[in-house]
Amino acid sequence: MIKDLPNLEYKGIPLSTENSYQYGPICIDTAYRSTEVLPNVFKYSALQMKERFKVLVTFINHINPRSYNAHVRKLGLDVIQDFEFNNNQYYELALDLTNYGEKL
Repeated sequence: MIKDLPNLEYKGIPLSTENSYQYGPICIDTAYRSTEVLPNVFKYSALQMKERFKVLVTFINHINPRSYNAHVRKLGLDVIQDFEFNNNQYYELALDLTNYGEKL
């Protein structure tokens, strides 16, 4: 995923290791899923990192629809490409951090 960053752009921003950080993975205990734990951990992470990086980048295995839905629907990340690694299919997702937190 990191090796391919120079071939990608997100919202007009060419991606690199200098302007993006790779978020995750995160695992939420079953008892705390569908609560505010994920959004709160995510928000804290994004607010800490936005001063150093313009874009958050992560990946989710295609066989994990729960994580996909949480990151896309609940957290607002965008799929920027699909890729394969070790015979697994992944979504690569990104979020522009430049104005993150101003609408929270």
